[in-house]
Amino acid sequence: MTFLRQTQFKRLVIGLALIAACLGMARLQWWRAETRGATFEHQQASVHQLPISLNAAGRDADVPSWHPVAAQGVWLPDSIIYLDNKIYQQRVGYQVLTALQLDGSPLVVLVNRGWVAAPRLRSDLPVVATPSGQVSLVGFARKYEEKVFEFGQPEPEGSVWQHVREPDYRQRSGLDVLPFIVLQSDGSPAGLMADGLVRDWRDVRSPDNPAWRHIGYAIMWVVFALMATGYSLIAWKRV
Repeated sequence: MTFLRQTQFKRLVIGLALIAACLGMARLQWWRAETRGATFEHQQASVHQLPISLNAAGRDADVPSWHPVAAQGVWLPDSIIYLDNKIYQQRVGYQVLTALQLDGSPLVVLVNRGWVAAPRLRSDLPVVATPSGQVSLVGFARKYEEKVFEFGQPEPEGSVWQHVREPDYRQRSGLDVLPFIVLQSDGSPAGLMADGLVRDWRDVRSPDNPAWRHIGYAIMWVVFALMATGYSLIAWKRV
């Protein structure tokens, strides 16, 4: 009989531990909903603000993600990067990134100029026109990739890269680059530009508030906590 009561007591303790763990996870998801929701709302508000002009003082400028920016300078055509495995409307292709040397400054900013379809042969690269002379563009600032899940640390193969991280790009390019990438957006939102690139960032900039997903997770963990509570009550009655 004593052994039975000990077993029931252990079940009660396990149930209480499960309740605490589930409520802790629910609180964590709720916190993520609050923080990510606030970030999303800030980004949505930033989109409609006046562009920040990128210039020699841009290194110290506080440019939030998705804030409009404007830049003038010249393209560095030897700096083209093809970001691999980018899908657009169920077609495989590349995003084309090129460094823009800012007017009157040694600084450059890496610009994601848009998407282009991959040639039929993987050994070939698409031909992308890069205008010479001074250019002006507008776009949105976005942070470099930071945490990327991948096996090992694959090195970029020539101009074809899988991911672009700021330290890697600085080391391999040797350029004095600003700490963010510009998603070029001049032209129609989803049209084909004269340079053959598609600048449609709807898949990159999700229109949905991520807070709702975390609220759903929080509700799920509360349900688990209620289930654990029911388990604990049954165990308590049997003690």
